Amino acid sequence: MKKILMGCAMIVMGAIANMGMAVASEQGTHVHVAAFFKLPSQSSFQWPEEIKGDDIIGALDGKADFLILTQTVGIHDGDVLNIQNDVLREGKDSSFDDLGIDCQLSVNTSKPIWEVGGKCDIFLPHLNGGEKVVGIIRPHKIETEKVWHHVWNDSKTGVAVYFFKETGAVLGD
Repeated sequence: MKKILMGCAMIVMGAIANMGMAVASEQGTHVHVAAFFKLPSQSSFQWPEEIKGDDIIGALDGKADFLILTQTVGIHDGDVLNIQNDVLREGKDSSFDDLGIDCQLSVNTSKPIWEVGGKCDIFLPHLNGGEKVVGIIRPHKIETEKVWHHVWNDSKTGVAVYFFKETGAVLGD
């Protein structure tokens, strides 16, 4: 009897340990968004319209500096991505300074050629003298997978945003 109880306990413990574990259940589309900035010494660099392959950091190494890279899995038509890389710090006169990038991107996946658009708020005072920049990303067609598409850049801050789509496993229950 003791062996049976121990065996049952082991089965229950294994089931509890596996509860909540995500498994790849289906194929879906992933979205990656990257933002880079140019330092004054990199100002002559021109942002490429496309970067083939998945290594955008390696492709821009020494030409621009990395600001943010994100991945979202299982994108659906009409999803809005909220992407932030902000720092709040105490500024002059006990006020707060907000430094970084904050983007909201809408993704239209209803057709084989996607569209992405939205806006990015950028506040990087060391790059443009303290101005906050609001960048409007007009609808941009995203046709090809596994290619980084240049969707927006700002000449004042030297910031550029790239978008990448690919098909892969989606996590499910």
